[in-house]
Amino acid sequence: MTLPQLFGAAVQRDGANPFLTYYDDVTGERIELSAVTTANWVAKTANLLVDEYDLEPGETVAIGLPPHWLGVVWALSTWSAGATVTTGEGALAITGPDFAVRGTRETIASALLPLGGRFREPLPEGIHDYGAEVYNHPDLFVPFNPPAASTPAYDEKTHAELIAAAEPITDRVLTTTSLVAPDGIGTLIGVIAGGGSIVLCRNLDPAKLDRRIADEKVDRVLEGL
Repeated sequence: MTLPQLFGAAVQRDGANPFLTYYDDVTGERIELSAVTTANWVAKTANLLVDEYDLEPGETVAIGLPPHWLGVVWALSTWSAGATVTTGEGALAITGPDFAVRGTRETIASALLPLGGRFREPLPEGIHDYGAEVYNHPDLFVPFNPPAASTPAYDEKTHAELIAAAEPITDRVLTTTSLVAPDGIGTLIGVIAGGGSIVLCRNLDPAKLDRRIADEKVDRVLEGL
């Protein structure tokens, strides 16, 4: 099985249930994504990557975002297109408003505004605005060359290796760790495999932790807080 197939099975199984709830305690943002809503974002983003930026199977994509729901979208989109998420330099890169990460071929930036909104100021030359472009693409993505279980998915690890290494998670878990970082990718895949859900907190206010656990019906807080 591949990661897009694993996520597709989760959409079919639990599509309407909460999959990823994101908080930013600096901006006050809260967004809740079901598996179906996440799949729509993934399809739009994968179409953008392939149609606009000519992402090819086997190419690398660097995700230079803080802990954020868009990191999950970009990872799933990259895998859907048969490309590889890299923790090093990528042919394509998604960066935040700090523009800290650049791709060797294309750089796309997100303003990290609610609902993936576009930048309000002009971008540096050569950087594309994700929020201005993604909405123009369809909610269905059909890859020309879908990945196989043996296809590299994350650095040198294949789809099959990542799935085998991830312990299925059935709980609703809370974390502050980026779900596409080396120490967070197992949580993402484990939740997809096990049917659990994630509360991802950026800039977590410790004073709000107990209330958030109660409000979001969190079963388990992951290490690292």
